[in-house]
Amino acid sequence: MLTLDLKNIEKAPDVWNNVFDYREDIEKLILSLSGFEKFKKLIVVGNGGSITSYDSYYHALNPQKSSATVWTMEPDYITKIQSQFLSDETLVIAISKSGNTLGLIEALSAFSNYTVLAVTDPRSGTLGQMAKNMGWKIIPHPPIGGRFSGGTSCAFVPSHLAGLDIRKIQSGLVLGYGLKDEAFSLAKYYYDLEKNGYSEIYIPIYSEALGNFQNMIIQLMHESVCKDGKGQTVYASLSPEAQHHTNQRFLGGDRNVIGTFINVKNPNNPISINLDEKVKKLPYKDKTLEVIEGLNLQDGLLAECVGTKQDADEKNVPNATIEIDRVSEESVGELLAFWHLVAFYSSILRDVDPFDQPAVERSKNITLDVIENLGDRGTSK
Repeated sequence: MLTLDLKNIEKAPDVWNNVFDYREDIEKLILSLSGFEKFKKLIVVGNGGSITSYDSYYHALNPQKSSATVWTMEPDYITKIQSQFLSDETLVIAISKSGNTLGLIEALSAFSNYTVLAVTDPRSGTLGQMAKNMGWKIIPHPPIGGRFSGGTSCAFVPSHLAGLDIRKIQSGLVLGYGLKDEAFSLAKYYYDLEKNGYSEIYIPIYSEALGNFQNMIIQLMHESVCKDGKGQTVYASLSPEAQHHTNQRFLGGDRNVIGTFINVKNPNNPISINLDEKVKKLPYKDKTLEVIEGLNLQDGLLAECVGTKQDADEKNVPNATIEIDRVSEESVGELLAFWHLVAFYSSILRDVDPFDQPAVERSKNITLDVIENLGDRGTSK
């Protein structure tokens, strides 16, 4: 269960989009993937929203198979992946809603001797045409933008083939989409503070398992909200490690930052501290190490979070806390859906379209022009 600690939880306005009502037919999807479960390893090729949701799920949970995500055409990285994921045991999953992501097609060319499964629009787009010409199976990508597609075939195909329970993830997404008031309250909190000069949102994440939510949240907020000169810069970091560097910026730098702590209340595998008698009495500041004897490591982690939050409160630095009970398929689905709504309501408050990305499309067109002007050996003419 996800909780949000804002002083006031406001009623969400009567605005909605049917994107959040989409429900993938899980049983039909699983049936369509019959025969692909035999592969021991996965390579997922895609960019942006086509991979961030899957990466969030995969990293947070207990996957049964090794998986690599290829989001770049960097030769050295691709060579490393090829050496670790051999063609006879690996399935390549190419994901693109439009099918016209050039970087994906370039990277995919390096895996021509692998079995490939495409998740894309089968009716249009270059990837769909490639799949038909090459005889690759196509799983339809619904007409939902990548960054909001965590509840669709886009994320569910690789998640299922990696061994995750996509039925439970879908149940969590449904719960998350029910958190309208909480999501609107956080979006409104950000919006009101932006008008008062708070141009940055810093998200320390007190869970290694949730570390890959960084890219998902940043993409959602930047690509959905930051238009027409509006919107805030979002950055995230794993904590408590970030306390040793970014706390200096958060609490000691320019007062234009809103903190948003993400933590997990209960571990799936508790560990208690048991100190040797030889070290219990060693001094630590004005106490001894005995102060941590018997402490659950998760309690120590949460104490780090509470300490930073209290420091922020004392310095009048605005902040909020998002807490999930424990990491599970349901809770990661709920967390992802919650951030979908935060991005959506943040866009509505600023009167921008949450589902387009005009600046992103322009840079893609420029890239194509640059490639067209390259010589045969990759140097400018």
